[in-house]
Amino acid sequence: MEITRRNRLDAGGRSLSPIRRRAAWVLVPLAVFGAVGAAVYYQTTSADSTSDVVYRTPSAPRLTAGPSEQLFRIDPTRSSVTYDVAEQIVGFDASHAKGSTSGVAGDIALNSASPSASRLGTVVVNVEQLHSDNRLRDARIRDDFLESHKYPLVTLSNASISGMPAKIENDTPYKFRIKGTMKVKGTEAPVEWAATARSTDGELLITASTTLKMSSFDVGPIRLLGLVSTSDDVKLSMDLVATDAAKLSVPATLPAPTGPKESVTQVSFRRDVQPVLESSCASCHAKGESGAEHWQLDTAADASQIAEGIGTVVKSGYMPPWPASEVGVPLAHSKRLDASSISQLVDWAAAGGKLDVPAETPIIPTPSRASKTATPREDLTLRMPEAYAGSADVRDDYRCFILDPKFTEATFMTGYSVTPTERSVVHHSQIFHITADQVDSLQMRSGSDGKPGWSCLAGPTLPSGPRPQGSGTGQALAQGAPGGMPTGGPPAGAGGAPNAGVIAGWAPGQDPVRFPLRSGILMQPGDVLVLQMHYHYESKPVADRTTVKIEVEPGTADLKALTIVNPLGPVEIPCDAGATEPLCDREASLAEAGRLYGRPGSAIEPALLGLCGRTASELAATYNDGTASSSCDYKVPVDGQIVSTMGHMHTLGSTFRLTLEPDGPSPTVLLDIPRWDFDWQMNYDLQTPVHVTAGQTIRMSCSWDRKNEPRRPQKYVIFAEGTEDEMCFSTYAIVPDE
Repeated sequence: MEITRRNRLDAGGRSLSPIRRRAAWVLVPLAVFGAVGAAVYYQTTSADSTSDVVYRTPSAPRLTAGPSEQLFRIDPTRSSVTYDVAEQIVGFDASHAKGSTSGVAGDIALNSASPSASRLGTVVVNVEQLHSDNRLRDARIRDDFLESHKYPLVTLSNASISGMPAKIENDTPYKFRIKGTMKVKGTEAPVEWAATARSTDGELLITASTTLKMSSFDVGPIRLLGLVSTSDDVKLSMDLVATDAAKLSVPATLPAPTGPKESVTQVSFRRDVQPVLESSCASCHAKGESGAEHWQLDTAADASQIAEGIGTVVKSGYMPPWPASEVGVPLAHSKRLDASSISQLVDWAAAGGKLDVPAETPIIPTPSRASKTATPREDLTLRMPEAYAGSADVRDDYRCFILDPKFTEATFMTGYSVTPTERSVVHHSQIFHITADQVDSLQMRSGSDGKPGWSCLAGPTLPSGPRPQGSGTGQALAQGAPGGMPTGGPPAGAGGAPNAGVIAGWAPGQDPVRFPLRSGILMQPGDVLVLQMHYHYESKPVADRTTVKIEVEPGTADLKALTIVNPLGPVEIPCDAGATEPLCDREASLAEAGRLYGRPGSAIEPALLGLCGRTASELAATYNDGTASSSCDYKVPVDGQIVSTMGHMHTLGSTFRLTLEPDGPSPTVLLDIPRWDFDWQMNYDLQTPVHVTAGQTIRMSCSWDRKNEPRRPQKYVIFAEGTEDEMCFSTYAIVPDE
């Protein structure tokens, strides 16, 4: 199973294109001029803030007045450039995101004798100073999209003016047009503005606007799964006051924008807000945790500074992350905030994020409201053999390490905890159960490239052989072994294809796990664990040496061997009509998967079609307006109680559902995710286990939508390992009756 952030990867996990992780709001070329597609309300925020910005006045090339010309200079203290884009945030009414900057400079040479000969010099806009009503939005725009720390200035140059009147009269408005070249982060594009000007009391008052399509610049429209979407059109406006250049004294700095207007509220930060931040936010955003790379929550001041953004993400339900809906069986340990906590956070943010504690008050992570009550013992401590640091050239690095518990007799693993030493670079980890007969082949791979462990984008990738205890059926399919792939529809008793013995995992914010109902993973003498680490490097890689602690019981204990089942489903997503990319041909796409991932790369999709009794043409026919769907029915392999579930798709994922007895009189939805979020793929424990009998049907249903990544080059998408391929994949755990 391949889970990665939104970067294109080759077979070795190397980044092929700078598609930004997770996503946020984006801007258009004139985002330059403030045009930012929208804001970034992704799981985290940015360490950047309004207080980090230095409000220096930009400088522009100066014009020299010619015959009959009067030279005017833009006064930044009375001028602004703004953007306006339609946005839809989940949980909110449709609205418009608007932001502006006063960091603008430029000269106008007005020719009173021949107005059509008037000139507009290069206009320079400082986009580092963009601000809106949401500092979270502003920070993400600066940091992730405009990269304004590196490229603070946007320019409008080579401008021509047309449509000027034959004569300019004082206090009489006139209309004209401006055509020029806009440059953003080194990219240039033509832009045309409709403008109106008026000369009064020795000053020029100019308004100008243009509407651009973000797709024309390959930067949108923006769609952040589960949170926000924008229109393709963005409106840019300039409101300029220009005065006699000889008389204007341009200040070296500009005043910083003011914060949100405070309102009266009875919410107390100390009493109401701080406890929620400590129980639901700090475990990911405290110093050293994975979320601190984007927003570090160490003190009360850190929260107050981006209060507006906190209010937005909690009101929308996007934070804390919990993509599962309330459809179906109740799920345990929900991270979702209750209505009272949401209301208090929103009211506190709307009141300006006021503090009633010292700004330096520490925010200390406390046990989550969703924490499991049973904490596993730490009977054995297993560590990566050596610390590992990858390369900055491989932003998403999958690395496997053998953890040998040195069992000499049958032993149950009944619980575990995972502790990275550098959580800021760990996206997630998975733990695989490997039987003794497979260990030698892995030992040969470990260290073969001169570094600890081995590269393993698709998991340990074992040779075919006996499957680990506790796995479902179809091991050859999951491991990509030649032959042995079932065809002709789901065979009786087929529980699904296990992911080569995956039994556990960890993601930021996850608590230690004890398996329920007196169950465990039964391991035999010589069996080992393989720890697959997904490292994601935002900057210089740092070395990590993750520890796994496990709780164990003797194999003779009165326990049940937990069964982990992993259904897989086929994926057939054609290209849009008229698309001409070479990989829009299905056979070419299959061949490319084989080239990248070996024989299993091109063989898994045909095998899944046979396993599920479907045809490629049948599934391709579901494609409509960028959306496609698939489903597959499997038989429950044993009598027992389902205790947990999860789903997995890639970045085109739209909806996911797992249903028991879907065609029966009383279908039971085990997991429903109505808005798939690639960045939050969780294990979900059932509040009350659901009893099943062998032979019952479980249906896995997946859908995808190309609009989730409108900038992605098109290809015929099949089930394969790459980020730009797709999957329909599930896991459920059964505690057997016997």
